[in-house]
Amino acid sequence: MVLASIFDLTSACRKTNGAIPPKLVGASTTVIGSHMYLFGGRQVAERKMASDLYCFDLETLVWTKLPNHPDDDLPCPRYFHSSDSWGNLLIIFGGMSNQPDSPNPDELCVLNDVRLYDIEAGRWLPSTPDGSGEAPRARYAHLSSVTADRLFIIGGQDFFNTWLDDVCVYDLLARTWVQRRDYPRHCGTYRSVAVSSNLTVRHPTPQNHPRFSSPASDDSENTAPESLVFHPYSAPPTEDHPADIYLYSNYNFTDVKRELEVFSPLPDTDFTITDRSGSMAGTTFPPGLRFPTGAILGNHLIIAGTYLAHSYQSFSIWVLDLQTMHWSRIDPGKAVESGSWFRGCLAPYSNRFYIFGNRDGNLVDDYNRRLLSWEHVAVVDLEAFGIYQPPPARVDISMQELGLTALEEGILADFEVVCEDGRKVPCSRKLLEERWPWFRDQRRMLLESALHAMESMPTSPMHVDLPSTYKGADPRLTPRALHLSEPYPITLALVQYFYAQALITPLQQAPAVLSQLLVLATTYNIEHLEELVRHAMHRALSNSTSVGVYEVATLCNCRSLQIRALKTVMSYTQKRSGNSKPKDGRGPPPPPSNSDPNTNGGSESYSRPRGTSDAKWRTMGGGGDSTGTYSSKFVI
Repeated sequence: MVLASIFDLTSACRKTNGAIPPKLVGASTTVIGSHMYLFGGRQVAERKMASDLYCFDLETLVWTKLPNHPDDDLPCPRYFHSSDSWGNLLIIFGGMSNQPDSPNPDELCVLNDVRLYDIEAGRWLPSTPDGSGEAPRARYAHLSSVTADRLFIIGGQDFFNTWLDDVCVYDLLARTWVQRRDYPRHCGTYRSVAVSSNLTVRHPTPQNHPRFSSPASDDSENTAPESLVFHPYSAPPTEDHPADIYLYSNYNFTDVKRELEVFSPLPDTDFTITDRSGSMAGTTFPPGLRFPTGAILGNHLIIAGTYLAHSYQSFSIWVLDLQTMHWSRIDPGKAVESGSWFRGCLAPYSNRFYIFGNRDGNLVDDYNRRLLSWEHVAVVDLEAFGIYQPPPARVDISMQELGLTALEEGILADFEVVCEDGRKVPCSRKLLEERWPWFRDQRRMLLESALHAMESMPTSPMHVDLPSTYKGADPRLTPRALHLSEPYPITLALVQYFYAQALITPLQQAPAVLSQLLVLATTYNIEHLEELVRHAMHRALSNSTSVGVYEVATLCNCRSLQIRALKTVMSYTQKRSGNSKPKDGRGPPPPPSNSDPNTNGGSESYSRPRGTSDAKWRTMGGGGDSTGTYSSKFVI
């Protein structure tokens, strides 16, 4: 038997292929869809700036060097610039470059230009000089983020390494600088990161949509409006619900100081800044992370970077829950336990975090040279930690309630779904056809088979043709019922989903019903229903439901949900075993002593998990411990 960390199930290290970029300093990476784009940097081997653009396929793990069009106005080589995405455009700003027309290759300059690359066309757009007078000072090692069709440039340093304490805003629609505001904080890529998302998470409330008929009596089977359940969902930003920019900074690494500020765009060109530093909480906090990268996924702010301490070094990943404002640590297992890892990026569509580096490299040596490697990538499944983008709502909340009301009051019901016990659920055949592809295909095949059978049958003088003015299918061949071998509650919950396009009733939230809905979603390939069920199961996961969730997730090949449920089962089991005592009442023996210089001498042992700060840590004998870090073990 082999004892292995369960966290090795959540991550994997892979070798990349294709036209792998050389080792670079100060290159930028940006994720657009299922691809990551790498631009610029300074080549280590030849000590020269680069303006090459590479594309990395996040599914196949293959690098491609994108060719330059001969007619394009190419951006000049640079490093320590910024890159962002806006739709299908890649946005490059600033950075440090070689002095133009200088015979000395070591003579440098700092830039303040905005360059755009069209991903679909594969072309660099012509540079457009800005004459608004609001253009920012040239800078490098600055922060940047895009929200509300605006590019925010924050901080950085000028040619003389002087901090530039301001925020500059570029209107991407008008292609002009529109605002500059003083910002009395030192912000740069060495210590800070600014991130936003092109999706926001909404937390809906019931709309109490009126019934078509008179109110239901007390003994009615209709769902009471106050009992409806609405889970958070993802939606594009709007003026009422903008996508905020989260700026996280850490400094003074011997005694780490952490700051968090939120930039909220207003409908005009202005924005507000809210200090949330004092709201951050938790039993543990991130250590000082150098050159941090970050992202927003659902309700979580992800921060990752290099942690350098006296005794060891590591690439550390931390997550801040933006609802509770509590920090927790992501353990990537053995994937990044050794080697040189520095650059992380998020793929929101798959809820995965990618870490680039060289598993055979030396982290300290590469950090001292600011060197980025691309030979290997570690992939971390964030959904297995309960961190994911909630599924979008297909219809708004009022339409969800309206659909449920239409089902319960039998509006336009011309079809029946017959359960295994003979009970029937009246519904609309046309609605099932529009929202259930399997049902539509089965009905089409049935009609084709019936028509073929009729054509092969001998004619009868009693046969009556349809009127010539009738355009639809022969109503005599139209089925009136579907026999589904499921109990009535499961069938009703499924039909409720087709009407509401959501899981909002108490029946649909029952653990046993959710499990069977996941099986049906997998069987009939209803992807949206599967996303909603996984979302509901993640939110309802507890010690009492974890075993059932694990079983059905295993059956339906929902690996991320399966792993998270397994961690919950193991955590609960280990806590119970840890609380039990031998019959002599002496309890479990104390943990062995630890020679770590950061431990406290005495009868109790303290150990520090990898990637955490130098505080004293009490070793806990369970899955979810007081450090916010899980350390479960299992036997294969």
